[in-house]
Amino acid sequence: MTAKIKTRIYNGKASAKTKFVLVLVILLPLAAQAHNACAGEVTVAALSGMVECRVGEIRAEGLILTWNSSEIIMLARDGSVRRLPRSQASDFRRTSDTLIPLPTHAIRSQLQREFGSEYRVEGTTHYLVVQPASTTVQWGPIFESLFREAWRFAVQRKLPVTKPVFPLVAVVYRDRKAFERAPEFRRFRSPQSQVLGLYDALSNRCLTFDQQSFSNAIGSTISLESTENVLRHEAYHQFAANTGLQGRFTETPSWLAEGLAMMFESPLAVGGPSGASTATESLRRVAIRTLSELPSGWLENIVASDGLFDLQPRTAYLASWATVSYLSDRHLAQFIAYLRCVQKRPPFQSYPRAARIKDFETNFGRGWEKFERNILEYLSR
Repeated sequence: MTAKIKTRIYNGKASAKTKFVLVLVILLPLAAQAHNACAGEVTVAALSGMVECRVGEIRAEGLILTWNSSEIIMLARDGSVRRLPRSQASDFRRTSDTLIPLPTHAIRSQLQREFGSEYRVEGTTHYLVVQPASTTVQWGPIFESLFREAWRFAVQRKLPVTKPVFPLVAVVYRDRKAFERAPEFRRFRSPQSQVLGLYDALSNRCLTFDQQSFSNAIGSTISLESTENVLRHEAYHQFAANTGLQGRFTETPSWLAEGLAMMFESPLAVGGPSGASTATESLRRVAIRTLSELPSGWLENIVASDGLFDLQPRTAYLASWATVSYLSDRHLAQFIAYLRCVQKRPPFQSYPRAARIKDFETNFGRGWEKFERNILEYLSR
């Protein structure tokens, strides 16, 4: 599921599946958010570029994204987002005109200190993968495979993407208990007990755990294929967050974020030969059956609100996948225009129902029922 960030920072959400213009020169309307300051105090509004400050006994450095009366939201040099209590922050000073990311080797050392000797950190072209020191599973290639296919999919369709600024961090915990103790897992408080992985927009990490240890403990099995599909889904959200395909600091409708992510669950689902993915064909049949049983109005419902993901998540995911597949194939120019429209939403603000409907109708028109019929016909072809 998609993690979301607002001024008050959304709690991340995740599911057995799981936002984001990561532009470093983020020119937020800081002056418009000026607050009263004590004599001699350096105001947040007076600072731009990379900033260092003291918070208690520690020092924080990064790009200030926004703030309110109680906290400062900072994009740190390792790509994570930090929430700093404003009352405890002091000694502000600008250290650079722009944000300078930490070198990959520094982030790698930072991760190794955080996780200790029971884990090792493996580097790939785009990722730093934290995994149990004893594992024999090659996790890096799974993530790199997703990145290559997502990048090819975007470039071929002229979707707006840029190279990641930070190394993408993936964490594979040794078992489910360790996974559930992670702050990212506790943050989203999902009611689902069988979550296999998640992407968290605050830490900018993709998380999972050693599935074999979990399977042995409960006396059942989880297929490597299903595990890879979950990881690919979550890794797509991380990819989108770090390449500008979706806004990390803007609210992206769940149907768009999740529909795109589902397209990347199977290695051959995107860009592969027609009919190469059995999983995709199976998904198509289930989607046809499910959408055929829905009353008219389901498309406007998922576009206008994320509520169906809480009430009927299975139906919401299927409808999202079907809609994104159809629109990105048969209405590509309009789809790209709509994606750019969503990208340009103001950061740290909600996306109300009326605005969601207006943006969709501006780019695709108002024929909701016709689109529903066309989507079913597209799946049945």
